[in-house]
Amino acid sequence: MDDGQLQRQLGQLFIVGFDGLTADDNIKTLIRAPYYIGGVVLSRRNIATTDQVVALVHDLQRTAKDAGHARPLFICASQDNGLGSTIEPPVAPSLPDLTSVRATGSAGVAYRVASATGRLLGTLGINMNFTDVCNITSKASKAAEAERALSGDELGHLSAATLKGLRSEGIVPCIKSFTGCDYTCRDSQVAIPADSKSKKMLETHDLIPYRRAFAQNVEAVMIPHVVVPCLDDSLPVSFSRRAVNILREKLQYKGLMISDCLDPEASAANGAVASFLAGNHCIIMSDTFTAQIEAFRRVLDACDAGEIPLDQILKSFALVNRLKDQFLDWESMLKIHPVNELNLDFQADTLLLETGKPELCTGPSQIPIEPFDPSEDMTQLIKLWHSLLPQYAVPAYRLSDLLTRPNGAHFRVRRGPTLIGFVATYLNEDRPTTYISALLVDPAHQSQGIGTALIRHAQAYLRTASTARTVTIGSSFPRFWPGVPLDIPTHCQSFFTNRGFCNAPGPTARDYFVDLAKYEAPSAALERAAAAGVTFMPWRKDQYDECMTRQKEMFGGDDVWIGAYERLATSEQYHQAMVAVDTSGKQVGWTLMLEPGIGLISDLAFPPLLGEKTGQIGCVGVHSDARNKGVGLALVAHAAVDLKRRGMERIFVDWVTLVNWYEKTGFEVWREYRTMTLNELD
Repeated sequence: MDDGQLQRQLGQLFIVGFDGLTADDNIKTLIRAPYYIGGVVLSRRNIATTDQVVALVHDLQRTAKDAGHARPLFICASQDNGLGSTIEPPVAPSLPDLTSVRATGSAGVAYRVASATGRLLGTLGINMNFTDVCNITSKASKAAEAERALSGDELGHLSAATLKGLRSEGIVPCIKSFTGCDYTCRDSQVAIPADSKSKKMLETHDLIPYRRAFAQNVEAVMIPHVVVPCLDDSLPVSFSRRAVNILREKLQYKGLMISDCLDPEASAANGAVASFLAGNHCIIMSDTFTAQIEAFRRVLDACDAGEIPLDQILKSFALVNRLKDQFLDWESMLKIHPVNELNLDFQADTLLLETGKPELCTGPSQIPIEPFDPSEDMTQLIKLWHSLLPQYAVPAYRLSDLLTRPNGAHFRVRRGPTLIGFVATYLNEDRPTTYISALLVDPAHQSQGIGTALIRHAQAYLRTASTARTVTIGSSFPRFWPGVPLDIPTHCQSFFTNRGFCNAPGPTARDYFVDLAKYEAPSAALERAAAAGVTFMPWRKDQYDECMTRQKEMFGGDDVWIGAYERLATSEQYHQAMVAVDTSGKQVGWTLMLEPGIGLISDLAFPPLLGEKTGQIGCVGVHSDARNKGVGLALVAHAAVDLKRRGMERIFVDWVTLVNWYEKTGFEVWREYRTMTLNELD
């Protein structure tokens, strides 16, 4: 990459402020070569009248276009409609502030106010909004809490509606500031403030709205200049790679991270470098023109010296471009909207409530949650399970068995003697995660906070019962769903996203089945393996040592995999596995082929749904010496034929992430799942 390319890309990562009501030579210099600044943040020092703001923003964008920018500038403001907002009356109409919106507790109100705010900003040419909407410790939340405390989940519900409302008007939402620090105490000219909250307080309260926003892929987040000792006791979050990595890895955030305004002037250049070294994608600089130039050059020098990796700049540049392509285009950014589009007749009360008077939500009362008692609750639970999940109506005997395994701990909500809510949790010592495996709420009692209360209770239990710091929606052993089933209603799937659980990367998981009455082994797979000289046979006792030695070479770290074969050997059930042998007599492939009631199949909830005579194929492994010879496909085909010979009518294969592999053996998808996880703070 030559210096010209690097400067263009680096410039797009700077968002700068300036003094004055018009675009002066300084800001135009920054927008033009060689700086190519990618964004401008407006403050009250840039605001006088509506016409003036429209003209100013148009001039900024026209300057960028004429300077050869491929994409429009981010034009940023902080607009929550209260004290400290960039735009105030009489420049724009009075809109309800966060305090008023939160007092209603209404997502509909939050959406309408945000949409109106978005229309206001868009008409002025502003395309990114720095919003405090997720911040529990903001003045708005404190004012609302004076009347009634907002839970993290309630605030997350309102903030999601606000972000959706901004997006509906083409405004890029940027939530500030990560960790929910009390930004009202900040005076960066005096000292860097500290937020002394514990990890427990962050996890159980402050971070909940942010987790929801991150799980719903909020476009941008502002990283503050605040020391949070429980994350990093020596550096502000904006300069801390450890804190930024927590945001990326623990909170699984994939969007744009913008370091807050770098002040004071004396440390701006070093602060800019520190922000990039921490892993931020963009930085805001609202200081003097001289400091902005110095910071740009200092960062450029750090890139040239290898102090800041070039691939980091490239990735940040690509992320900025992707976001601009999603929201901005030259035609709309250069269009001048008539001032009357601001609709100066907006009335705050009509946006809040039809009555014109905000009403405080009472909020859900405390929901009593107790340990699940099988002797009292199992019959009611099975009835509720079968009613809510008819496609997963596991027979009562199997459900009762799996829900009373010693590694499970389950909780209930009752109204009088009636079970109305249930959550199942499991711990598996061989897995780096804990599991929330089932969540059920009686339809007559849904939308009352019961499901949320059960999820939070389950998280609190798992946090104390295990050292694992990841919670997965799904199961390992016993096995129900590998993840959230994709055939349940969409609002049920999004329930977990709304509580901060994130989709795991990679493909979905699938369960497969085959009807053996119609099954024909794929001849191509069999012929390919035969041509390689590989033969197949049921496992024998004399093959035990070699089988376990070679599999441990490949899967020694997986106790479940190795244990599945050990269990068969211990019970003298060798014929319940198939072995592939090469021309030298070495074992090169293995698979389980289990009849009902034997081995792992007893730990699976769903095979009985296919019928009593349903077998299982699983733990299919091929040694590296025999890869790409069709051995795996032939193993499955031979196992299917063997199970058919033993009287099985169907075969179930669980938790497959190989895309379209089992289809080659004649199997069909039975169900599909998306793994969702929430990583707790350490």
